[in-house]
Amino acid sequence: MLFRGITDELFVRRWLRLAWLGGWLACAGLGAVAAEPVVAFTVGPRDTLIGLSERVFVSPQAWREVAKINRLRDPDVLRPGQVLQIPVRLLRWSLADARIVSVSGDVRVDGQAAQAQATLREGQSIETGAEGSAVLELADASRVKVAPSSLAEVVQSRRLGAAADGAAGASTGLFSGALRLLRGSVEVFATKVLRAKPLEVTTPTAVIGVRGTQYRVGFDEAANRSSRAEVIEGRVRLDIDASTPGADVPGGFGAAADATRAPPSVVRLPPPPDLSPIPLLFERPIVRFALASEVQPLRLQVSADPAFDRVVRELRIEPGTEVRVAGLDDGQWHVRARRIDPQGIEGFDAVQSFVLKARPEPPAPTQPRSRAKQAVGEVAFGWAQNVEARSQRLQVASDPTFKNIVADLPDVTGSSARVDLPTPGAYFWRLASVRAAGDQGPFGDALSFELRPLPELALGGLGDDGKSLRFSWAGRPQDRQLVELARDAQFTSIIAQADLNALEWVVPKPEQAGDYFFRYRSVEPDGFTSPYSATLKTTVQPAPDTLWKQFLLILPVLLPFLFTL
Repeated sequence: MLFRGITDELFVRRWLRLAWLGGWLACAGLGAVAAEPVVAFTVGPRDTLIGLSERVFVSPQAWREVAKINRLRDPDVLRPGQVLQIPVRLLRWSLADARIVSVSGDVRVDGQAAQAQATLREGQSIETGAEGSAVLELADASRVKVAPSSLAEVVQSRRLGAAADGAAGASTGLFSGALRLLRGSVEVFATKVLRAKPLEVTTPTAVIGVRGTQYRVGFDEAANRSSRAEVIEGRVRLDIDASTPGADVPGGFGAAADATRAPPSVVRLPPPPDLSPIPLLFERPIVRFALASEVQPLRLQVSADPAFDRVVRELRIEPGTEVRVAGLDDGQWHVRARRIDPQGIEGFDAVQSFVLKARPEPPAPTQPRSRAKQAVGEVAFGWAQNVEARSQRLQVASDPTFKNIVADLPDVTGSSARVDLPTPGAYFWRLASVRAAGDQGPFGDALSFELRPLPELALGGLGDDGKSLRFSWAGRPQDRQLVELARDAQFTSIIAQADLNALEWVVPKPEQAGDYFFRYRSVEPDGFTSPYSATLKTTVQPAPDTLWKQFLLILPVLLPFLFTL
């Protein structure tokens, strides 16, 4: 690691490789010796070099070198407002802790659960889980957002030139900071203030130094130890090692490095993706959507706040893949996404907000089942109740968009209800749960069913030939017909029955005179069987020859009676 456990002397040597903020030092007599980082110190009232040596410089003797560098003829004479060039190595330093501004989900500091407003000291690490994120504030007010599944360490967090009594000039107390990213990614919002040296983020394969800017740094061990820098605003410097040329990366560009240690190439950041297909309202616990027009992989984050300080999900979405996010509470959420180029460099963000209102979840319907059929009349509806609900709301409509609602029962208790629907046709029904406080959840998916008309009364009686009974009725030619003829209206004494493919039935006339009863029902191709039709009553009269025979049989009984008249 770049800064862990190094001495002040090595610390200064590292600075010799970096750009400095106050300008380049050009001293007489140094010849071709390389310059070193300096800061501009503004002299205040009553400041003297000897006094600064006691309060700001690393040693009482440092004033001599400062006087030489700044060509001061009389070290005891300093004018207020005068600017001195002071090498960074001559300034005192003190530790300056970072602060954890916010945490969301699983966040740990050195393996222990992290708390908001806690401090993060030099040498400590912060780790986020797959559904966790954190925001750090450095001592110079720069902010670092630690993405899910990331591990970062505060390698250095110091304030240089700060006087013990706070009496130093306005330019003292310069911040010097460095983070080491070991996994995942961080987004840095660096303040545009004077620093002792550029703010650094290092990875195992790269060093990214920055002045006032907004940028992201990522490291992926599995992708050949790839490091990447993506600059939204400002400029960063990406270095690999002393033998490999680095690169300046301006705003709107990115660069990547990996274990091959090849010189990084600077490329434009991909433009933001189109998030307009994302609905503004989701009514199911699992948020699902697709970005069909995107042909590049996407990095997608979901946050509880619009600043994305509380990122709760981070996903890599391949082209053509449905986005699915589970486990979110009801409320407003914010999603942002960026395209990923072949080097793994991530582009500009697109942002979209949505509302999740999925609870209380709707009851589970049990009857009528989807696409069921039954005859017109009273329809029984049933469901399994949601234990969080006090009641249910039932709606029935004649169209799938529920513009034509034929029944709306807003406060149904229990697990069933009955609705009279006398008109045949297609219907749709849906349910919603209602909490005790009147909070209604979303409607569940609508189910369809069909109401078939009742069978019409058949026509029939003695056939034209006088030897048969003929029955006919209205119906659909594709339906089968089940017919019955009985001696009683309860059809307990059936004398004939048939399964027909026609809308007419002819049977021999029963020999026995009397009343007979007919009914039918239809069986549709999908198996739906209608109720029986209304019963048709027909009477079979005795045949004429039968009446004569009956008269002859009773004639002997009648004759004595006739002779007495």
